[in-house]
Amino acid sequence: METKTKSGVTLWTLSSTNFNSVAVGVIVKCGTRDEIWPKEAGIAHALEHMHFQGTKDFPDSMKLTEYIEEIGGKMNAFTNSERTFYFVRVPSDYAERGVYIISEQIKNAIIPENKISVEMKNIVQELRRRNDSPQGYLWQISQEFIYGNHPLSKDVLGTEESLMSFTKNDFLTFKNRYYNSSNYIFVVVGNITENKALKLFDKYFEKSEGMPNNRQHEGIIDKQNKQFIKNKELDQLHISLDALAGKGGDKESLYLEFFRDMISGGMSFPLFQEIRDKLGLCYQIGASITKRMDVSDFTIYVGTDSKRGKEAIDATINVIEKSKSDENLLNKVKQLKLGQLMLSYENTSDIIRRTSNDIIFLGRPRGFEEIKKEIEEVQIEDIKKTVDKYLNPKAIYTTMLAPKDFKAD
Repeated sequence: METKTKSGVTLWTLSSTNFNSVAVGVIVKCGTRDEIWPKEAGIAHALEHMHFQGTKDFPDSMKLTEYIEEIGGKMNAFTNSERTFYFVRVPSDYAERGVYIISEQIKNAIIPENKISVEMKNIVQELRRRNDSPQGYLWQISQEFIYGNHPLSKDVLGTEESLMSFTKNDFLTFKNRYYNSSNYIFVVVGNITENKALKLFDKYFEKSEGMPNNRQHEGIIDKQNKQFIKNKELDQLHISLDALAGKGGDKESLYLEFFRDMISGGMSFPLFQEIRDKLGLCYQIGASITKRMDVSDFTIYVGTDSKRGKEAIDATINVIEKSKSDENLLNKVKQLKLGQLMLSYENTSDIIRRTSNDIIFLGRPRGFEEIKKEIEEVQIEDIKKTVDKYLNPKAIYTTMLAPKDFKAD
């Protein structure tokens, strides 16, 4: 159900007495692509961290988290290129705590100056850990290669230099620019009535004035050069095969999501079976899709011996070609997705995450029956047409994280 709160913010409530819990979330429509680089590199994510360091009513991180953990609840948040999402799951009798704690984080975070340096050092360690992981580092350099100077190429974690330079004023400047009623969406899922949810958000969130998020989506420029190699002290060759597609809410993105599972839904699916199990080309291989407002990115990762890179790429392309018309695979994925859908409805955290994506990409949540019908209606012709359009060899970007002495064939 969609309602308007007194603050002017839209509230989406998915109410059901089948749950014993309530998940509460606030979407803030700002992310890495809204930062001014290099000065603000990583500040959207860093601000999310600082919102866990204390508020007016909960002066430190222990008191803040204890308020939810002492009743068995969980609180979390994440930041990506386009949004920050704060959410909490609590027993249904404690729904008010959930709304209250998120309002404290967003409205009344104190951003203690003595904690800024400490928390930024923690994020630096997160950045270094990611860069020490070949797959994590490959992801970032592939994004920089594909998107170039586009805001989507920017690292959510920022840079060590920017992180260690942030001041309280930097955080407040960014927050004042984007954290206001025009950039919020409220979401509640679980055992709570629409009326009660509305009353709670009206109680804890008043209208806030600020600059609206007038984000301009810049067009993606497709490069002629489709291959990039980064040499590093490594023993293995790590390959990212990427293809750009349409908007995250488009049907084609849905079809690519299905195709991801058709080739990489688990150990019984073609990427694992053909490339790892039969050919012995890798220990790890998998496909993923990243959806954004204006573009989707379909990715296949494979780690292989540096002498077998071309063989691994050719085998992967062959899997794509063989799988795109395989109706048995599609039916297998439909069954998989229907099973995942049913299991997800046992957990309000899973529902609120999916709901937040639906709201961003579709402008509204989808219910169980709508999602079920959508799964059932996908046809193999939809998959083949979309794969031919976006995953043909000429459209694929190849990024390699390679040993020092590696040279492409």
